[in-house]
Amino acid sequence: MKRTIILLCVAAAVVLTAMPFVKTKLAEIRVNVPDLQRPPETIAVSQNWSDQQRLQFHHTAQGTRLLPYKWFMALEQPCLSPFGCGLFHETPYLARFGFVPSKKDPSINPDGLPVGFAVDKDFVDPATKKPATVVGLTCAACHTGEIFYGKYAVLIEGAPAMIEVTEFQKALGLALGFTLKFPMSIGRYSRFEERVLGPNPTAEQKQELRSGMETYLKNGLAEKKAADAVHAYDNKAGFGRTDALTRIGNQVFAVDTGIEKNFAVSNAPVRFPQIWDASWFNWVQYNSSIADPLVRNVGEALGVRAAVKLSGPDAAKFENSINVRGLYDMEELLAGPAPFQGLTSPKWPSVFPALDQAKVVRGGALYATHCQGCHLPPLPELLADLQGYGKPGGPQPTYWWKNGLGNWFLQVTDLRIEDIGTDPHQAVDFRNRTADTGDLKLGVKTAAEGLNLVTHGIVDAFFDKDKNYFTEERRTQWAGGRDRKDPAVRDDLLYKARPLDGIWAVAPYLHNGSVPSLYLLLSPQSDRPKTFWTGTKQYDPVNVGYDTAKFPGASFYDTAKPGNANTGHEFKEGPRRNGVIGPLLSHDDRMAIIEYLKSL
Repeated sequence: MKRTIILLCVAAAVVLTAMPFVKTKLAEIRVNVPDLQRPPETIAVSQNWSDQQRLQFHHTAQGTRLLPYKWFMALEQPCLSPFGCGLFHETPYLARFGFVPSKKDPSINPDGLPVGFAVDKDFVDPATKKPATVVGLTCAACHTGEIFYGKYAVLIEGAPAMIEVTEFQKALGLALGFTLKFPMSIGRYSRFEERVLGPNPTAEQKQELRSGMETYLKNGLAEKKAADAVHAYDNKAGFGRTDALTRIGNQVFAVDTGIEKNFAVSNAPVRFPQIWDASWFNWVQYNSSIADPLVRNVGEALGVRAAVKLSGPDAAKFENSINVRGLYDMEELLAGPAPFQGLTSPKWPSVFPALDQAKVVRGGALYATHCQGCHLPPLPELLADLQGYGKPGGPQPTYWWKNGLGNWFLQVTDLRIEDIGTDPHQAVDFRNRTADTGDLKLGVKTAAEGLNLVTHGIVDAFFDKDKNYFTEERRTQWAGGRDRKDPAVRDDLLYKARPLDGIWAVAPYLHNGSVPSLYLLLSPQSDRPKTFWTGTKQYDPVNVGYDTAKFPGASFYDTAKPGNANTGHEFKEGPRRNGVIGPLLSHDDRMAIIEYLKSL
């Protein structure tokens, strides 16, 4: 009996000791995302786009690649069952990562994939020179918002998406691995093979498929191993955010060059920015680092896995898969023919509580006193400022800058990071990063220099394929009227303040999404939560933000982590420095300003 008791105690100890290991391993092969109830009705606010323009923005291919098209459509969800549990591309499953449902369209979205997914029939891998039909992401995946209120899902073009990019990438990798690797592949691979190849495939077709998958998975695991070695992505961004500049840099400087030492640690996650009006700003990105829309859009495509060959003896040719014409078409949709005549900011929806007009008027006066110095007057005044130029006796515009080619752009307000006091990581990390250019043979470059080099190399290679068509005038047109003599990329330690039209639709707030609501943004830091949860789309129209309570699959936001600080942009008593930008506001003043901001 004593021996039995000892053995049972030893066994129990072994089990208890092993439990953390087993739990960790299970976490590595499980995808943690919510399964939230979607409201029954979807409405879209008017933003100066037709239904066809919306579809064009949602599904135009940009030359990016997640997977070959047939693979993506045949892949099963990475559930821990040999019998499968649905296909990966199904809308309800992708909605769990936050992707917005879309409708079928025979010309541009025949399979009814969610917003931000595009089928590219013209993709050519620059490394192999082989054409393929692939599925990739577009800028709409990160810049199409959705708000849940009562029985309505409100679609907002150009708003921040509430998607979880990291878990989506993990799920896609696991789905591939489960399909290919024993024991999860039992039954799963044969189903996948039949969906891809159809009935009665040849032995050669079978071998080609398996070999292609093995190569794809091998390359993906090698990339993950290199990133894990430097803990590149240990700091999870969670729902609604990504460290865009670091991830673009890692993709270009480390993966595409094949230089693992160029991987940088991601410690600057930011909320996906709203993109209405941005085509007309003199500088974009939160750290006011990019002026040229071609640089911005090519960089975005590279960040979501467009392919560019930056290794080998022909690295300087910048061979790539990017659909530059598609990027130009998207920018034209966003910009429109003149300032603020493309995608417009959303107006407060009629299905939300009606605005209190007395509060709106009072809030407008408070905005002019406390906010307008950085965020500029409302759009009608900005347009009137520009439209008065050139008229007899008309003054020079106050808020606009004219480049050497005679084109006008809105001057956003640049603030030193020590003055605004918000988390400095995005500006500082971009400023401090360097990378070895490898086979480009240009030595070590800063992140700004490298981004400028690669994006302009890609664009110039595209233009040079048809020099007769791409005259200097047309090249300028495709660059949004920018003058090539002006800087396109910079790395000053700044954050920009932009106009606040549509600000009610872009929670959470500050560049890193560290403040859950507009009410808290107008409050001292001491009033802001140190931790909260993200991932729901349930909206609070009073304080203006999303619900922050814990729920299964939510992302935990901890302001103590690098890049997550909720400091700065404070209204409190004391000297105006180190992030204090205005006096302490009463509750009524805050609510009045919020009501005014809803009206913009």
